[in-house]
Amino acid sequence: MKYLLFSIAITITSLSFSQDYFQQRVDYKIAVQLYDQENILRGYEMFEYLNNSPNTLDFIYVHLWPNGYKNSETALAQQLLDMKNNSMANAEAVDLGFIDSLDFKINNEKVNWELDPIHIDICKVYLKSPLKPGEKMTVDTPFRVKIPSGRISRLGFVDESYQITQWYPKPAVYDKDGWHQMPYLTQGEFYSEFGSFSVEITLPKNYVVGATGDLQTQSEIDFLNERVAQTKKNYEKGTFEGSDGKSGTVCPESSKELKTIRFTQNNIHDFGWFADKRFEVLKGEVELPNSKRKVTSWAMFVPHHSDLWKESIEYLNDAIYYYSKWNGEYPYDQVTAVDGTISAGGGMEYPNVTVIGNSSSREELEVVIVHEVGHNWFYGLLGSNERDHAWMDEGLNTLNEIRYMQTKYPNNRRMSEMANGVVGKLHFDHLNHQDMADLTYNFVAGFGLDQPIELTSADYKSLNYGAIVYSKTGLIFLYLKDYLGDEKFDAAMQAYYDEWHYKHPQPEDIKNVFERETGKDLSWLFSDLIQTTKQIDYKIQGVKIKDGVSTVKVRNTGQVDGPIRIDALSQGQVKDSIWIEPGEKVNTVTFKNTSYDQFVIDYGKQIPEVNRNNNYWTKKGLFHRVEPFKMEFMAGDNEPFNWSNYWMPAIGGNVYDKFMIGFIFHNQTIPKNKFEYTIAPLFSFGRTNVSGFADLNYSWVPAKNIRMVSIGVKGKTFGNGLNALSTESITTPSTYYTVQPYLNFEIGKPIAKKYFRQNLYLMGSYVVETGNGIDNDLYSGTAQYKFDYNKKRHAVSAGVRMDYYDAKNGYNNVYTNSQRMNASVEAAYTFEYWDDKNKHITIRGFIGDNLSSGGVLSSRYGFAIGGQSGLQDVNYENYLFGRNRSYGVWSNQRIDNQGAFKTTSGITTNGTILTSNLLVEIPYIPFLVAYADYGMYESVGTMESIYDVGVGLKLASMFAVYFPLYESTNLKNSFGPQSEYGEKIRFTLDLTGLSLSKIIGTVL
Repeated sequence: MKYLLFSIAITITSLSFSQDYFQQRVDYKIAVQLYDQENILRGYEMFEYLNNSPNTLDFIYVHLWPNGYKNSETALAQQLLDMKNNSMANAEAVDLGFIDSLDFKINNEKVNWELDPIHIDICKVYLKSPLKPGEKMTVDTPFRVKIPSGRISRLGFVDESYQITQWYPKPAVYDKDGWHQMPYLTQGEFYSEFGSFSVEITLPKNYVVGATGDLQTQSEIDFLNERVAQTKKNYEKGTFEGSDGKSGTVCPESSKELKTIRFTQNNIHDFGWFADKRFEVLKGEVELPNSKRKVTSWAMFVPHHSDLWKESIEYLNDAIYYYSKWNGEYPYDQVTAVDGTISAGGGMEYPNVTVIGNSSSREELEVVIVHEVGHNWFYGLLGSNERDHAWMDEGLNTLNEIRYMQTKYPNNRRMSEMANGVVGKLHFDHLNHQDMADLTYNFVAGFGLDQPIELTSADYKSLNYGAIVYSKTGLIFLYLKDYLGDEKFDAAMQAYYDEWHYKHPQPEDIKNVFERETGKDLSWLFSDLIQTTKQIDYKIQGVKIKDGVSTVKVRNTGQVDGPIRIDALSQGQVKDSIWIEPGEKVNTVTFKNTSYDQFVIDYGKQIPEVNRNNNYWTKKGLFHRVEPFKMEFMAGDNEPFNWSNYWMPAIGGNVYDKFMIGFIFHNQTIPKNKFEYTIAPLFSFGRTNVSGFADLNYSWVPAKNIRMVSIGVKGKTFGNGLNALSTESITTPSTYYTVQPYLNFEIGKPIAKKYFRQNLYLMGSYVVETGNGIDNDLYSGTAQYKFDYNKKRHAVSAGVRMDYYDAKNGYNNVYTNSQRMNASVEAAYTFEYWDDKNKHITIRGFIGDNLSSGGVLSSRYGFAIGGQSGLQDVNYENYLFGRNRSYGVWSNQRIDNQGAFKTTSGITTNGTILTSNLLVEIPYIPFLVAYADYGMYESVGTMESIYDVGVGLKLASMFAVYFPLYESTNLKNSFGPQSEYGEKIRFTLDLTGLSLSKIIGTVL
């Protein structure tokens, strides 16, 4: 009865959706000519628009997507800027593009139209008479397209190779949710109406063209067949004319004679074509698995890529065969792959034809061809809204790509080959093609930086577009396939195809089909895994072997209540498997066998778990779950069945420790462990003692609001110069030791707020400074909140910090005590004032004050105008080469904090400080900046002003050196009236920016 009611509910829901569904139809006739000397298209378009909606239309929206390339204010240009891509911001006029010469007529009558007030690549065409339900109209217009550079996005030219895509006026989709007019974006694809196309292309006679549709011109068919025969001879000879096999092939002059070729196709929603005079051509044929119908396959490539493309017909044929077998039969008569240079990813799909970017190997080329050909199903036949639901094409296609590699190359080591090629032969030697997706997703999920699958394309950070839309979606449907079994999964996918091909399915439609066909509630996938960032994590809690059975207890320690598979192994081979259905937090499963020596959750890694280190139980070992200990060189991936640890040699140095040598031991992997450690013992030749640092922490990703929580303890010990190296005659440095427990909250899930980040950091600190008469003990507590909003042209950061110090300071057996509470506020605003040159201005402000104090008031716990060389860094949070040094070049290294004056000074205050800092990047001269600082600080009960002006060289945020040109008197005399100019030159060298967490935070 439960399943009967469930089926009835699904049927009623499906009927309600089907009653709302309608679909417009657009049939095109286009004639276009390529003027390759001017990089211009001139064309004429006529389309018949059929209103199948229940509504009367008074206007239609039409996409004019070449206008997206027109200037630096379009949505495309702005998105590229957000992606830190200046290809349009810095483009010359010759590289930009547009569409013009439009003159819309409806049923032969001229009509009014206007560009969208925000997006010039959308226009609104007004109808003279309303278009009622069931009626059709004919719209026609001439048009001219200035073809942009192919180095910007998808439409374009590179030399005399043309990628002609999204090039003609195209009506926006109108469905039950209304109009879907959208600007062109490079991250974020398309949504178009189905119909038929008849396209005539006129261009110089020696161009080879690959296009959507079936070629109808016999002379061009003969021309291609001749090219095929010549390409075959070239392979037999082993040489290709005009190419040395490595560098680019010379492009011949265009023929003065023109040709007109015609392509037609029905039941498609887009048309793309590609032209190059250099193309070699291969031709093949594939028999479909069910109907046995034959499909012609074409591969077109430049001669210097001939070795890579030698087996390309095989890749095309296998893609068509397997996708037809698993998803529904390919209904068209031809498929084409062309070799082209594009900027929007490794390849780009259009009905019947795909363009492939540069590939580094045949293996990579095969994967890209298979993926892009697969889009004939997921985008082409199943025409989902790619802009709003990108996972419905990219993710489902990634599933099939992974499945293709598993089927054709079951023992592939694709990920290992790629990783070892990049980082050398380390410990990435067992990873297959699926692991590429698994590691990509788990990498961002491990840091809590993943976003939900169900977002619009433009809402993703660039890395997440691949990690989530592609990889995670592919993995969760691979998980679903493993759970249902191939037969049930394929039947559901076939039903989805049968019901929705040539249509526009929505997320609820694929969910309804799969739940109806399988009879299962799949909300754990379509709700939890697609609409949220909830993570999967199951653990084997215990195993009991008794009375001829093995009982395995499994606990759900994650946030998703999905099905889970328990595998029983003997001598490394899976002998039995049991699936646990969703429902309980703790489950037990019983295997009627006691001879198994291992039980593993998801041994084949088909479930995208974020933590597989708790997935197994083994008979061997005292605790049954302790992993075998491995100590390997440098780095590797996170192996679930081994406790992977790594070592590497380390060297270092500073003024006091001189040269240091030792080792770094760590367990940092990809994806990350929840518990991580780094321990680096170093021998100091300067102090003939042990130096080094350590950090042990445990982190996890909560379900809501908090991106990641880390709790840990860190420590370090090095030499310092506190009261010890004020003159060259003193040679014995003191030593410091720190132990610092900390708690870090990365606040706020990214979701679509991709420019906004918050952080709350709490730290306790115990510091011992000893040696050369020094005997200091410090207990302190720090609370710090930071806020960052970062876009290409504007960035805002702000922070509040509270520090409490309780110190016992001793020097030569004379002791003082000091307690102090400091508070400070810091804010900065950066804006791009010259986008063509990528130049910025940063304005910063800082306010600090002593809230309370007791004992001897030491300036060491106060605030510095220009950042001291260590005195204000009482918790030893930074790395300094000459900490506390008051002479020599290393005394000029300062911390870029507190007052942040760019001129070196010795001024500190125990009271209030207010400073403002201006930094301007100078055009035309790399790394050159100008600065000005102004501040006020409390001195002997009064507020004293201070200022400076100068220039500097700044290399990102890691290194900078500043040269003062003008200073206030008090700043100039801060080291005494006779101080030399060299003492005023200040530099920063921030090695904390090299930490893994900071690098990842910057990238993501």
